Amino acid sequence: MSRTLHTITLSVTLQAPYLVHGNDAGRFGLDTTLLFDHLGRPILPGTLLAGRIAQVWRNHSDALGHADATVWFGQADQSHGTTQQQRARLQLADLVLVSINGKTAGTTRTHAEVARTALDDATGSVKQGALLITEQISAAGAELTFEGSWHTWAGDAEVKALAQQLRAALLLQTQVGAYRGVGFGRLLDCRVNSAPSATGSTGLGLPASARLRLGLQFDAPLCVNSSSRRGNVFVAGDVLPGGTLLGALAQTLLQQHAARRMDDIKGSALATHFDALRCTHALPGAPGKGRPMPLPQSLVAIDIKVVDTYSKRAPTDFDKSPAFQTDWKPATLKAASKDQGWRETARHLRVRTAMQDGKAADSQLFAYDCIYAPPNAPVQWQCDLDLSAVPADAQAAVRQELGQLLGHGLGPIGKTDARARVECIKQPQNIWPSQLGSKALQPGQLVPMMLVSDTLLFTTNAIADQANVDLHTLYQGAFDDLAAQAGYPGVLTLSHFFATQQLRGGEPLHRRYLRQKNAAYQPLVLTQAGSVFVFQVTDPAKAAALLQTWQANGLALPQTVREHHGDTWCDHPYIRQNGYGEVVVQAALPFKPL
Repeated sequence: MSRTLHTITLSVTLQAPYLVHGNDAGRFGLDTTLLFDHLGRPILPGTLLAGRIAQVWRNHSDALGHADATVWFGQADQSHGTTQQQRARLQLADLVLVSINGKTAGTTRTHAEVARTALDDATGSVKQGALLITEQISAAGAELTFEGSWHTWAGDAEVKALAQQLRAALLLQTQVGAYRGVGFGRLLDCRVNSAPSATGSTGLGLPASARLRLGLQFDAPLCVNSSSRRGNVFVAGDVLPGGTLLGALAQTLLQQHAARRMDDIKGSALATHFDALRCTHALPGAPGKGRPMPLPQSLVAIDIKVVDTYSKRAPTDFDKSPAFQTDWKPATLKAASKDQGWRETARHLRVRTAMQDGKAADSQLFAYDCIYAPPNAPVQWQCDLDLSAVPADAQAAVRQELGQLLGHGLGPIGKTDARARVECIKQPQNIWPSQLGSKALQPGQLVPMMLVSDTLLFTTNAIADQANVDLHTLYQGAFDDLAAQAGYPGVLTLSHFFATQQLRGGEPLHRRYLRQKNAAYQPLVLTQAGSVFVFQVTDPAKAAALLQTWQANGLALPQTVREHHGDTWCDHPYIRQNGYGEVVVQAALPFKPL
């Protein structure tokens, strides 16, 4: 069974006043503020409408043609495994205010407000000190129209029934938002239309190459590769991991073919060879420019001057104390990043709460600290999709399917279910391209190799409970192992390195990988992106071939890591197919060597 991507357009008209609580402080004197998106537009959250629709469907499923909220809106994992999880088929988006009383709405925040007060239950009079001032965008009685688009893969008959069920559930709402009991957010009208998605109907033209450079652009904030430093605030990172992009691609393929597993899709070259795909991390750059890279950790700053010390194995005499990146001030970081091409993103905080029995659950508040591309500085995330591990006779068929699928965009991605517009960059370039191969290597030459992404190079128990860890021996053993795996043993010797490490683990690693296998919890130690390893050449010809292999395919996992932590996506996400272990050799850096 094959489905088509459909766009479902929703239009909801409310009568002012209405209130969907915002999370900013607002101006002085306001008790409650409205919710605005990252561009300053009033919105009705897609999750708010989805929750109201799902409640109606559960209560009146038979009367609405057996509408199933679990199928369209998904079901959370309640068993700390994967057996009960149901992914949503309907990809939501916020509805944005487009008109007030039929006139186009602007993005300027108005100073309208409405006041109400609580009454004393005993006397029926106004309660002392209970005046409440609520932010508004218009006078009471105005008609406010919000519009947005949702997406789903479905058949024509299926999506037609879905549109009718959505509209019926919305029309059964008397009010939307907060303070419904006192008449806020009265629903006046709603329209729901569906049509096959216009974008991607002709597919995405992909060149006949085993390595494809893709550019991704987002209209909505996204929260990917997040960390939680305060328990309930998820802070997004600027880098989109290759595993996340492959996961979104796999989800799209499964939705298109109405399948739960890749093995269930018959006759699809992409599904057959999906595990052979490798996707590098998507890094934020400027549209039309090269792919950026992290700053190498071999850089040091003397005052504000930044120089590259990769060739120095031991400290050198300095007039002033040098500073590595961990000690840089903002001015130094800005100067070093000038020619890096790494675009700066803006941030938007969206506060949410878990729901229980149709209302906000107690003590379940959480927030997404999202990133987005500023309107005056567009961002294009660039990544490489590598098909070289796909059999040569199947690559053309895989490229054709990829072109058709990516022409519709890529999503949902991250915690906000963002969708990306995808562009194939026909002439890919890097901000700092590799110079490997421009000159023949010489015996004894020092060759720097920088990690473009985090890399798993040794096991956790190799450094656990040790006061003085010999990292040089660990890294030398890892690279000797990787050279032997590639068929070039002993052609390089690790001279020295500039590297930092970090622990990766937490509840996601435990729930997704360890608990399912009844394995004890153990975080993994990753060597961070930007780390520089300097090798001394022993056999020039074979060393060049080995470095070319590492640069083209990424670093595999050392044998000790395979045995202890596993080497597939079922064991952990830090494999080269997911973009980890990407390297660049002899990058053309703009920094003078020390």
